[in-house]
Amino acid sequence: MSVKSKSTANVWIDEDDAEELTGEELDHPEGRWLKGGESMNSEQGQAAFRAHLRKKQVNMLIDPDVLDYFRQKAGQRGYQTLINRTLRESMERESLLDAVRKVVREELHHTD
Repeated sequence: MSVKSKSTANVWIDEDDAEELTGEELDHPEGRWLKGGESMNSEQGQAAFRAHLRKKQVNMLIDPDVLDYFRQKAGQRGYQTLINRTLRESMERESLLDAVRKVVREELHHTD
């Protein structure tokens, strides 16, 4: 079975934003697309995949010193990816802190 790739020149895809694929997502025998264990046709599967990886364009004001910091840290190119990665790490860190706080509260509650 050969796979033809379509041009993605007008779609920005950042490999850092792609979810890690597991065996479950890769297990699509006979060319079927699976999402959450549900089978879908090729057109629906490709559309879902593209929609998941597509970035959103936003306009926002950033302090000049913050922008300079990321531009210097990233070099000539990639400062927007670096800003995005930093924001994502902040989100993940917050989620981790929430989980730790919950566990600590539960442990304190059990020792009362």
